Amino acid sequence: MSRPMSGLALAQGVGVACGFFLPAWGIAPAIFLSILALALLIKAKAAPAAACLPIIFCIGWISLLPWTGPPNPDGHISTYADAGPAAITGTIVERPDQFRDRTRFVLRVSDVNSSGPLKGRIRTTVRPPVPELIKGAKVHFRSDIRSFRNFSNPGGFDYVRYMRFKNIFGSAYVRGKDKLEILEAPGGFFTRTEKSLGRLIEESAPESSRPLLRALLLGDKKAVDQDARDLFADAGIAHVLAISGLHIGMVAVFALFLFKWILSRSERLLLSGRLFQISAILTMAPVLFYGMLTGMAPSTQRAVIMVGVFLMAYVFNRDYDSLNTLGAAAVLILLWNPPALFDVGFQLSFTAVFCILYGLKKIPFRTIPITLGEKLQRRGLIYLLIPIVAHLGAAPIVLHYFDRISLVGPLANLIVVPLIGFAVLPLALMAGLIHPILPWLSGFMIAAAGHLLQFVLSLSQWLASVPFASVMPIKPNALEMALYYAALFALINVKKKWSAALLAVCLIGGLADAGYWMHQRFGREDLQVTFLDVGQGSAVLVEFPGGPCMLIDGGGLSASSSFDTGRMIVAPYLWQQKIHTIEYLVLTHPQHDHAGGLGYMAERFRVREFWSNGQPAPIHAYEHLTAACERKDVLRPSLKELHKPRVIRGVTARVLHPAPGFEAGLGGDVQLNENSLVLKLSRGDKSVLFTGDIGEQGENLLLKRWPPEILQSTLLAAPHHGSRTSSTQAFVEAVRPEHVVFTTGYRNWYGFPHEEVVRRYEKVGAKMYNTGTQGACTFSAEGEDWAGKASINLSLQ
Repeated sequence: MSRPMSGLALAQGVGVACGFFLPAWGIAPAIFLSILALALLIKAKAAPAAACLPIIFCIGWISLLPWTGPPNPDGHISTYADAGPAAITGTIVERPDQFRDRTRFVLRVSDVNSSGPLKGRIRTTVRPPVPELIKGAKVHFRSDIRSFRNFSNPGGFDYVRYMRFKNIFGSAYVRGKDKLEILEAPGGFFTRTEKSLGRLIEESAPESSRPLLRALLLGDKKAVDQDARDLFADAGIAHVLAISGLHIGMVAVFALFLFKWILSRSERLLLSGRLFQISAILTMAPVLFYGMLTGMAPSTQRAVIMVGVFLMAYVFNRDYDSLNTLGAAAVLILLWNPPALFDVGFQLSFTAVFCILYGLKKIPFRTIPITLGEKLQRRGLIYLLIPIVAHLGAAPIVLHYFDRISLVGPLANLIVVPLIGFAVLPLALMAGLIHPILPWLSGFMIAAAGHLLQFVLSLSQWLASVPFASVMPIKPNALEMALYYAALFALINVKKKWSAALLAVCLIGGLADAGYWMHQRFGREDLQVTFLDVGQGSAVLVEFPGGPCMLIDGGGLSASSSFDTGRMIVAPYLWQQKIHTIEYLVLTHPQHDHAGGLGYMAERFRVREFWSNGQPAPIHAYEHLTAACERKDVLRPSLKELHKPRVIRGVTARVLHPAPGFEAGLGGDVQLNENSLVLKLSRGDKSVLFTGDIGEQGENLLLKRWPPEILQSTLLAAPHHGSRTSSTQAFVEAVRPEHVVFTTGYRNWYGFPHEEVVRRYEKVGAKMYNTGTQGACTFSAEGEDWAGKASINLSLQ
């Protein structure tokens, strides 16, 4: 069967993807060649859809240009970024996200400093106390507008592009309700309904299930804490927390069959033959209602369009092609919002649905079911196969974005998806509809939905506790994902003549890729040191010859920040490098900017040894780290043992500070800094010195304890990020590094590295690097060669 829309969707998607990489000046010749190809294909009497493919490709390419080029500065919010404090007025365009210690929302700016109408949006964070904020409210406040910046690590997440695709061009920060004024608050039907349902959930649902109910019924996914998200991810049902095609589809299926059942009571409608079409039209009402109730976020809008196309296909043609309809939905979404192609929700939704529709069509059922038993047997088999096929189809995308995949997911989805789709959601939606009329009954229905979700929580906890419930094999790159899907396509079409050749190509490509990474991980003979860009903090990955790894600190923002550098920066970088084991996890000292990301690393990676000076600190990051190490029985050598030189694959590791007998009790920030673990790695006449946050006191102790020939190092991690109170002249002259790295945040408040510190290193001829302005810095030592490079030099941009 011909599927022209599927081909058009593929051509458009490829065009959008290429639009991100290809230069704008190439559009004109591409259009000319496309028109020429169109004429030749028409002359050759090719299929109309095939003839249009080159043109559709160009349309996709052109459609992305507004998101890739610089915005028009006239009347755009980006002109006010990094320009100092401003008076800002705008409208909240999405439901605010409520966190424990802050509220965050997207603001469509209408005025800055009374300059008149503006275009563009900003992300705004408000610290407590926060007034009640809702979507559609018009607010006014004073704040700086700061431009976004990426953490510049190789292969890192492009946050600037991500926000640009959402039409967001800066961030603002407001502290407390006294500095944020609500000029106008909407009071529409959906606002009142949302507030009413929120109160109903708080009053009627069990406490443990309230966040899940708010996420499912109101789209308030931020109500679910990170521990619950991790639990659902391990159980393979994390997708139920985000309002997407799954939820909209389940509402549509339930409503479609409900309307069909109700309307089938009419003999006239039955005889007309239009029962299904009328039911499909009526189904759009609850679909739109649910979408509006949950806030109509971009993922929800995409799901509504997708489901709407499927329903309209039923209305206009009962014998429709499901893959063709899926292609039509993709074409409409990409025409309306081309950057949706780069959204993980879009990729997962369309990939999973495509694999289900295409894969089930290829299953060779033996006979056409005739009896009721045969029909039930086939439907049962299809029901069992759907989560497995979807799981296999989405696996590379899940691994690429989320770095793990659940092995119990298909089983969990067999239970959870129908339970939520045909019990929890209908109960909750019906409760919302009848609440103004029968509040007692709506409360009972919400309570019932809440108890069902408690069962889902218990099931998730049980499944997640199963050994190997979720695994993190590799983080696949684009090539590996392409090989996987090509092999899967060949296996599905195994009876085709070309399938064996395609499988052979995939096998050869897979072996070559595996060989490359085996060499990168275990065949290299150099010592490689990478200083990651984690903002104002420090995280260093050391890769020893032959593969063993050492992670020294894990970065971390302020104690009040919910941004986990281990989860968001350090772990993705290691997974990208196919690293899953950290032989040596090192904490120089227990402060947030060094310990903040290590707890997640200890949880998610295999760690053999944990090195530290033994000094505790009453901060959550340190408690999380030590608890994870204890739970996983990680070996913790004493400081006395660490002072004994250890040889790791030809590299000598030696702790130089603090002395073995120092008091490891609680201390203030200054003392924590001065007691930082100082570690030296040596290979031949090349060496690296890691100094943590020692200052003048710690440096003097090192100078007294060790002669200059011990302290002298080729590469130095500058003490305390280049603080004025560190890198004394005596210390710099004793170490005399050839290279020195300052681990700082971009435009940090402390002014690191200080000018006088920089001058001291200049005097000894050291070449200086700064992660805050140059991004990740990598150094490699092999034999007598020692080379260093920065990932991205922002000072040249």
